[in-house]
Amino acid sequence: MRRRRHSEGRLCAGSQPAIAVARTMAIDPEELVILTNHGSMKLRSAVARTMILPLKERKRATIVREGTSAILKFEQIRDLAAQWELEPSH
Repeated sequence: MRRRRHSEGRLCAGSQPAIAVARTMAIDPEELVILTNHGSMKLRSAVARTMILPLKERKRATIVREGTSAILKFEQIRDLAAQWELEPSH
């Protein structure tokens, strides 16, 4: 498995980089995305749904932007939830 270094100095496994939300992606809460294993929905809904998933499933969640290869991993989803004041369920 190949590792790529991101601008923030973190390593991400795989060939598709997880994006740094605040630095490389214009955030549109109304953008259509795909929440893996849950289907197509608006970004805000995907972030909210991720944060109510059971902990194990939440940590594996990914959001894919439709029409691009940009992927949001849990860390970026969590950052968006905090930015939008969406709290995880416990």
